[in-house]
Amino acid sequence: MQDLVVGYDDTTVVNGLSLTLQQGEIGCFLGYSGCGKTTALRAIAGLEPTRLGIITLNEQCLTEKTTSKSYAVSPAKRGMGMVFQDYALFGHLSVAKNIAFGLNKWSAADKKARVAEMLSLVELSEHADKRPSELSGGQQQRVALARALAPKPQLLLLDEPFSNLDVVLRESLAMNVRDILKRTNTTAILVTHDQNEAFALADKVGVMHQGKLEQWATPTELYHEPVSPFVAEFVGEGAMIDGVIKEGHVETALGDIYRRMECYDEVGQPQYCDYDYPNGTPIKVLVRPDDVIHDDDSTQTALVIGRVFRGANYLYRLQLDDGQTVLALVSSHHNHEVGSRIGILPMLKHVVVFDEKNINATTWSDYDRS
Repeated sequence: MQDLVVGYDDTTVVNGLSLTLQQGEIGCFLGYSGCGKTTALRAIAGLEPTRLGIITLNEQCLTEKTTSKSYAVSPAKRGMGMVFQDYALFGHLSVAKNIAFGLNKWSAADKKARVAEMLSLVELSEHADKRPSELSGGQQQRVALARALAPKPQLLLLDEPFSNLDVVLRESLAMNVRDILKRTNTTAILVTHDQNEAFALADKVGVMHQGKLEQWATPTELYHEPVSPFVAEFVGEGAMIDGVIKEGHVETALGDIYRRMECYDEVGQPQYCDYDYPNGTPIKVLVRPDDVIHDDDSTQTALVIGRVFRGANYLYRLQLDDGQTVLALVSSHHNHEVGSRIGILPMLKHVVVFDEKNINATTWSDYDRS
């Protein structure tokens, strides 16, 4: 997909969307409601007209809109399958007949074999003769997935497929769907506003904001190497703390952070180099909860000003000596009350700094704090 623009009247909903997916990869559009992610998905399916841009699938051009050319393949001929938010199952048909719905051009024997294969794939063979109303929400979602996969689409599109399910089932089903898609080597694009769902299912995630793709990357890269403050704050939890470039390191309330090079001296000590900013440059440093380690033996402490119990751990809100706050994950075996002080040890493995204009991020991996 290249430079896709979709809009209505004077409103641009998707603006300059470009991305690539390899065969068998699962992509995801992630963002708040109204950011353009569903419109982008519908444009890929051919259900929304595009103003500009090119969409290709397996080297076949599906949409090409330029100042001199206008071409679009109809939705039915794009070789895509779609799973909708409300499943869109036929209530008067059995599970098996729902799955067989898109196989009208297949022979009776091939259709029967494909339906049996799909039922086995989604582990619903014993429910073949039931109606959708007799199934749970998770089972209905698997029927919808099987129906979409049955005709062997070149691309599967999933529009908020788990939004009607409870949170616990959502994540487990996302992992189950990922396993099914990987086993069938199906290329897919998912739309969701839930980052846990996106991370559980997708190989590549695109964070969308006001119609634009802020970043297209793996879940790990999005979390540890965000390219903008918006991505940093939208993906995962964390805090931005003030920093100043001083003689090749960042001076912060958590301590001095040094940029480590990928080389060592003759005695095995890491080599350090300057940050790519002039001395005295004010910056923001992204600190994730897993960057701040609880350590009772540390001489550095912080004040507990809030906490949330999460079962295996607490998420603490900590106030540093200069009044800034950070988050930290602490094992629930340690119970520190609000108002107490705890020892902390900053361990920033991925240092992300933003300049004072809060536009561009500079990211370095495997850095040390001295």
